[in-house]
Amino acid sequence: LFCDIRRFSEIAERVGPEITVQFINHVMEELSFCVQANQGVLVDYIGDELIAMWGAPDLQPQHATMATQAALEMLAKVTELGEEWNSKIGQEFEIAIGVNSGIAQVGNIGSNPRFKYGPLGNTVNVASRVQGATKVVQVPLLITLETAQNLDASIAYRRIGQVKLINVSQPVTVCEVS
Repeated sequence: LFCDIRRFSEIAERVGPEITVQFINHVMEELSFCVQANQGVLVDYIGDELIAMWGAPDLQPQHATMATQAALEMLAKVTELGEEWNSKIGQEFEIAIGVNSGIAQVGNIGSNPRFKYGPLGNTVNVASRVQGATKVVQVPLLITLETAQNLDASIAYRRIGQVKLINVSQPVTVCEVS
């Protein structure tokens, strides 16, 4: 799962560093709670982006449902957080989320000075690019067909179609969760 705050650079430029740090810390904390409540692993924060995964270090047969449920809770949380933050940051803030399912290499990645536990591979790259595709499709959350096919019946989705993702050779079928 990749989650990004839309137009974050505009917000940071408008409100300055002090409010930006307060804003990003509060938002990331609340979004992280959504991941943890759905048994996800927080992999990293990169600026205004949160990265999470399911299925490692322990297998989670319901990984797709848990990740998608976390994403839906994140979207609901943004609505709630907007009541507090929209006036402070001078605009309605939104997030974009991409979720993909598949095999990834998971473990300690990095070097002697610094490493982190996380996933690598095409599955991860596709999730990141699907998050980026939300801007083109103009929806806040997209999941891949691989994720959709692993959802339990409690989550409805509809196919949007195939998209050509940046630096991904094969088109990917994306779905909107409803």
